[in-house]
Amino acid sequence: MATIKDVAALAGVSIATVSHYLNKTKAVSTPTAERIGKAIAELDYRKDSLAAWFKTAEVPVIFLATAPADTSFFDDVSAAIEERFADRDLNVLRVQIATLERMRQGGALASFLQRAAGVVVLGHSDGWITDEAGLAAQLPSVLLNWDRPADFRKQGVVEHLERGADMALTYLAEHGHRDIGLMTGPMLQRAQGLLAGTRQSAERLGLNIDPRWTVETSYAFGDARDKARAMLERGPRPTAMFTFGTQFSFGVLQAAYQLGIDVPGELSVISYIECKQTEFCAPRMTTVSPSIPQVAAHVVDRILALMAGRNVPLVTSLGIELIERDSVRTLNA
Repeated sequence: MATIKDVAALAGVSIATVSHYLNKTKAVSTPTAERIGKAIAELDYRKDSLAAWFKTAEVPVIFLATAPADTSFFDDVSAAIEERFADRDLNVLRVQIATLERMRQGGALASFLQRAAGVVVLGHSDGWITDEAGLAAQLPSVLLNWDRPADFRKQGVVEHLERGADMALTYLAEHGHRDIGLMTGPMLQRAQGLLAGTRQSAERLGLNIDPRWTVETSYAFGDARDKARAMLERGPRPTAMFTFGTQFSFGVLQAAYQLGIDVPGELSVISYIECKQTEFCAPRMTTVSPSIPQVAAHVVDRILALMAGRNVPLVTSLGIELIERDSVRTLNA
């Protein structure tokens, strides 16, 4: 990649002259301007305004890195975090986790990370950062991997998976459902916690969780759809599905549509985790979810404490909220 130094050498002028030409901070003679313009074209030089800003900026910047996902969940959490940082006059730059990893490996992007006041990482085990301890040693960091609730607790966040599962199954039972299917996603720590809570609640409520209706998938929406369809085609079907993530519930909705199964007329669906897309699907999705505003408040308070060099005993116990929409119907007695 050509640099301003390369342009100056080829044009036979000083770096300062090229800078004046690029930034229009001082008049440059027409012949000199022509030589600089020709050198820029020949070298295919591109001024990196963002890099220049990072080099001189005095305002602190928080990097917020997220994993790619088939729902808006990480974007929703990021937006809530960014709003709270803005209230504290802190600037946020969102990047993908893969971009953050490239920054940490050096090269052209490394200078960006050197300007950071802190880093927030939101994601799951697919594409997670490679060296958590190294990042935490380099910068004030909050690292939330949704596949590892034990690590949540290390970051001061307590998520009540069993309570969420119990709220979902209790809601289904109150609406007359006894035969419940599950879409779990990858069977990692989070799914294991939700599954344990689901089984406890099913036993307490006298519900039938037939193993034939428990479907493990990857995080990909297409995989959830295809496996949901295969289960629903086999029959007999449950009257309701409890999914451990909204992408899995969207997979159930599309599989049901492909098979001509009416939701919620013939199959009710409830999801753990809220995201803004649950308002846009048809029918709108009923969810139980930990509080996104609480997550955002905790992240910001923790980063600010770390930036100030304080110990962080802060613990946030996340509330669980039931959001009723249209995807669950009441069965006749």
